[in-house]
Amino acid sequence: MLLDAYVRVSRVGGRAGDSFISPKVQREKIELLARLRGYAIAEWFEDLDEPGTKSTRPGFVRALARVEAGETNGIIVSKLDRFARSVVDAAQAINRIRAAGGQLVSVDDNFDSSTPIGRFAVTMMLAVAELEVDRIRESWRSAQEMAVRRGVHVASRTPTGYVRRGDRRLEPDPAAAPAITSVFAARAQGASLKELAAMLEAAGVVGPYGNAHWTSAAVSKLLHNPVYTGEARSGKQKNPDAHAPIVSAADWRAAQEVRGRTAPGSGTLLSGLLRCAGCRYVLKPDKMKLAGGRHARIYRCRGDHAAGVCPDRSAVMGRVIEPYVVEQFFAALEPDGMLGQIVPSSAEISALQLALDEADAELTAWRDETSIVEIGRGIYLDGLSARGRRVEECAAAVHASLAALGRDLPPIATLRKTWSTLSLDERRRILGGGIDAIMLRSGRRLPIEKRVLILWRGQVPDDFPRRGNRVPLRPFLWPDDDVIAGVAGAQDRSEDAGD
Repeated sequence: MLLDAYVRVSRVGGRAGDSFISPKVQREKIELLARLRGYAIAEWFEDLDEPGTKSTRPGFVRALARVEAGETNGIIVSKLDRFARSVVDAAQAINRIRAAGGQLVSVDDNFDSSTPIGRFAVTMMLAVAELEVDRIRESWRSAQEMAVRRGVHVASRTPTGYVRRGDRRLEPDPAAAPAITSVFAARAQGASLKELAAMLEAAGVVGPYGNAHWTSAAVSKLLHNPVYTGEARSGKQKNPDAHAPIVSAADWRAAQEVRGRTAPGSGTLLSGLLRCAGCRYVLKPDKMKLAGGRHARIYRCRGDHAAGVCPDRSAVMGRVIEPYVVEQFFAALEPDGMLGQIVPSSAEISALQLALDEADAELTAWRDETSIVEIGRGIYLDGLSARGRRVEECAAAVHASLAALGRDLPPIATLRKTWSTLSLDERRRILGGGIDAIMLRSGRRLPIEKRVLILWRGQVPDDFPRRGNRVPLRPFLWPDDDVIAGVAGAQDRSEDAGD
């Protein structure tokens, strides 16, 4: 019988010991059984650093495809959990093998899937494997809940204004805590986020990432954190008396009420899409007062970012940029346009899924192989918390990307007829379905078509600044003349918006 041999290891780096079944050991077991039973090994497939809960492992997928193509009679593994750790995924794969007339052979478990007893054994063993995965996950959640009940702050970063004690509980930082208290009090009195950022910088308060420069976004995040009332939390688990508060409950609530005020320029067509070429950050929608008391919509670079100050801020009137972008979008939807025959790429989804699988593998390896006795309970729980958050972040990114990839673009003929009847949110959603970013460079003497570059779906570089992606501040390289936007011949910013 001709079989493909499959070898898998969840995480390779630095692992050893009895719990680590190396690729070499798996190969030796497979080769021994193959010699004893007269199996011929057609090809070897290895998936290293690949969790068994992932069904899109490259070697695994290729081995299945060869069985279905009739190139081999099945797959042989050293142990069933090398094949899969999910009952659903394994059952689907085994059904595909059986439908192709093949079989699965497991060395340590001493069975093959061609017999009823073998199929029953497969189902039972996979159920046990999946139960173990669930048990590990539940242990992680329980460990976090226990830590919160003891008053432990489980986040990897110590909140600004606190220091972490030896028992991992928080206590106010004598140097920074008074400034945090003042910030909440000032916010309750109506101070702006920019004013609060200036207060923190003047007091020399350093953020959790070691950055002494405070942005409005960073201040907003600080204000929304209930840790300053003495609360520790993890998921639904909360401990309101975990540590000494820096801010009273009344001041914290008063600070939250201020955030409901609507900022000028909210609800604009290109918000979130339009970016400054001088720094690559998203432009802020705003309003500009005109003669006669009228107001006009404007998009302008904030200039002040966590990574630094933009060297060449750009701005543009809404009445200039919005119709231009809409017309370019319509043109791109034509049969010969950029979006006319677009097929959503799964490359980004695959990359995000790979990151999620790697994060899950790291978490699983930490739970399975780390000894609390050897490293101490505190370090163990910190490790669980950090790896758990990474899994959650990666999962959120995968879900968000899948949602974005699934957005359909309407036919151009339909869109032209109905555009004027659509709500602002509907128009913005449709534009976002085909446009990843709109770059704007400064230069009031340039026509709008020379200042704007639309990056269609899938064209945005991976290193763009975005939520959760801290990157150095640098300008955007304009492709038409290889000149970095805004560096040569910076224009008068005060007139830049009035093209």
